[in-house]
Amino acid sequence: MFELTKLISAIILPPANVILLALLACVCWLCHCKKMAFFSAFFAIGILYTVSLTYTAQKLSDSLVVEDNLSIENYRQAQAIVVLGGGLRDSKELYNSLTVPGLVLERMRYATYLHKETELPILVTGASPNGNSEAKVMAQEFFTFFGVQPKWLEERALNTIENAQYSREILEREHISKIILVTNQWHMQRAKLLFEKAGFTVLPASVGNGITPDSYEVNYMHFIPQAGAINANMQLLKEWLGYWKARL
Repeated sequence: MFELTKLISAIILPPANVILLALLACVCWLCHCKKMAFFSAFFAIGILYTVSLTYTAQKLSDSLVVEDNLSIENYRQAQAIVVLGGGLRDSKELYNSLTVPGLVLERMRYATYLHKETELPILVTGASPNGNSEAKVMAQEFFTFFGVQPKWLEERALNTIENAQYSREILEREHISKIILVTNQWHMQRAKLLFEKAGFTVLPASVGNGITPDSYEVNYMHFIPQAGAINANMQLLKEWLGYWKARL
């Protein structure tokens, strides 16, 4: 199911859908359906142009952000801090053969700050499809780099739904239902929704730069195609798909 979901997402999003439209245009041209061929080709070009813009990435990112507007005093009312994993990478650094990417490290940094301000225990959650434990690596690096020891390791979850379900299994034994949830701002809406469905009261602690201020001017570079924007837009589009799926 995990692999099937990834496959479907890959097919319906760029660049796969652009390639399929281009192939459709070729087939239509060979079949003398010139109007359909032109429509498919221009549609493919339009999609490719749109997802290669930093302007699109900025708007998609802003659309996923809901400001937390919470203080340390608010967070002190919780019972635990839950930090979501976000993958592992191979490491040539001397401290380990596997390590967390920068995205997860940012979550860990914010969780460390909240832990020291609130003195709440930490649960880390995540596993990899290849059997590695994201939670275990996160716990090791929490201790190595931040001097913090997570209290609970949830080592089975392969996605956000399972993060919520398996974290609930651990924390309900401790009679914990009110948590601080730490993840990136573009992921928070979906994560918060799924953890609430699992029975938690969630205080969101989002990692990110927030909504783009109105004072930031839009210039011509926002509309020049850039390779880096494609990756950002794919991540954000996947997140929107996941969010609407979670709402169903």
